[in-house]
Amino acid sequence: MAIKNINVIHKFPPKADQPRADKTGSLPFGAPLHLIELYIMRFNLVAVAGTFDHLHLGHKKLLEAAKENGKKVIVGLCQKSMLVNKLYPQSIESYEIRRQSVAKFKPGQIIPLSEIYGPAATSTKIDAIVCSQLSRPNVEKINQRRHNPLTIIEVPLVRCSHGQPLSSSLVRQGLVNRQGFFYPQIFNRDLKLPLSLRPLLQKPFTPVIKKISRPKFGVIAVGDIAAISLLNQKIVPNLAIVDLKTKRRQIFPHLQALGLKSGLTAPNPAGIITNYSVRQLLNCFSQKQSSLLIDGEEDLLVLPAILLSPLQTTIFYGQPDQGLVKITVTEAAKTKALKFLQQFI
Repeated sequence: MAIKNINVIHKFPPKADQPRADKTGSLPFGAPLHLIELYIMRFNLVAVAGTFDHLHLGHKKLLEAAKENGKKVIVGLCQKSMLVNKLYPQSIESYEIRRQSVAKFKPGQIIPLSEIYGPAATSTKIDAIVCSQLSRPNVEKINQRRHNPLTIIEVPLVRCSHGQPLSSSLVRQGLVNRQGFFYPQIFNRDLKLPLSLRPLLQKPFTPVIKKISRPKFGVIAVGDIAAISLLNQKIVPNLAIVDLKTKRRQIFPHLQALGLKSGLTAPNPAGIITNYSVRQLLNCFSQKQSSLLIDGEEDLLVLPAILLSPLQTTIFYGQPDQGLVKITVTEAAKTKALKFLQQFI
């Protein structure tokens, strides 16, 4: 039996002839195989619960731990009523989509949860419950309601490439993918557009639109033409990234002439995505600044805008001599933008 990287907390102290855990409740690595087999049980029924929104690597570890340690698994899946205080609610997946994602792990049962307790607080059939460090307090509340507390199997947190625990909120915020890759880290240095990539980026990222419809959520305009087009339709972008030029010719003397308020500024030469301009883009998000004035060219900043924006953000930019391009920020759009950026030098 393989040693599992989990923390098993027993309901009762082990017998004298059983292996004893250290103070953390973990069996030391390197323990003899027969002791490991005694210590790491296979429970009849193991419970695990959560939102499982944008099911990510951390969720997978929880579900895998439940399957590895239980003959049967019951999954509690949070209903919409439990998600009202979640960040970036516009991109939370529906219950059915989340249920389908969990079902791929083939648990014995998936039940809807309207509060944290569910059957885990009362069922005599459930033997153990899987959690992470973050969900441990809720599990302890469940055990406080039980006559016979459940064995707690605590799975280590999966951390993103920048060290922060991976979460659905970060995925919805648009800063990481489901594997925990932290998108901003690709901009740790200035990126230069290679000649080989220019023909591809001259094509629209998505088809050119014929009519502007009002987006439901956040709106970003990249380029002066995009900003003007939106403002003419009485759509005020949450962020406009502009350089006061069109086709490299200065058209506007200042932001106010364009109909925009002053915000942040950044230098960004043609053919380059500077580290500083990306940092200023992130500052615009965190500070809720409505404009980023670029000294140079803003064209390529469409890519970091896609990669770093929250899911379901709508981005508009002008395609020369063709019209406006509308991009809805999805995980697929981020993957496409990332593939382009990984080819920069």
